[in-house]
Amino acid sequence: MYATFSRIAVVVLVFTIAGLGFITGCSGSMTWEEARQADTYEAYQSYIEDNPEGEHLEEAQKQADNRYWDVIKDDSTAEAFETYLEEFPDGAFRTDAQSKLNQISSANMATKGRVTGSNVIIRSDHTTESPSAGVVAKEGTVVQILDQYNSGNSKEAILKRDVVIVKNGNQVSLPEGKAVRILSDRSDSVRASFSTPDYGATEAMISKDNIEAMSGQKWYKIHTNDDITGWIYGKFIEEL
Repeated sequence: MYATFSRIAVVVLVFTIAGLGFITGCSGSMTWEEARQADTYEAYQSYIEDNPEGEHLEEAQKQADNRYWDVIKDDSTAEAFETYLEEFPDGAFRTDAQSKLNQISSANMATKGRVTGSNVIIRSDHTTESPSAGVVAKEGTVVQILDQYNSGNSKEAILKRDVVIVKNGNQVSLPEGKAVRILSDRSDSVRASFSTPDYGATEAMISKDNIEAMSGQKWYKIHTNDDITGWIYGKFIEEL
């Protein structure tokens, strides 16, 4: 009887030790190796949940962030990036996620417009003095309208038609639609400043019949199909 009990005790002890060995083998570095082999967000997240104080916790969090972003970065829905910002408020891609979210929100609110001129300059800001962001070459091009701006009391103007001025005894042609800045106002003309390819910054007297003041007029922030975003003076945009 005693011998039988001893054999049972030995068997139970063996299975207990084996069980402990199995548990030990399935935790710690073993789980980390499995996560690395799978190399997915789900695998790293499982490691994080199973090992809240694991030695690879920081790396697992970093890799979970990377893998999650890899999956959603080309998504076109706001929900994907909202979820990322909730899951990873301090994530490495939070700035990119917010930027994507803003783009999607703007696109959802955007209306369409048609460009009514050719070779219309897209400005980086709602002023003729801001740098060019690109050009809409073809009249009739359809663009997305993202925002509007009223220019208020502005000294800016555009030419209503082609104008010829004289500089250093030479005739210089200024095309219709060219932006100028009004420096002083006379009874029938204005002194304006503008830039030319040959003479750079230039000043000249221009008849009031040839200019159109931009004060109080709209600018439209637009986005083109070839991925240019910027501002176009309202005269050259027709809302659809």
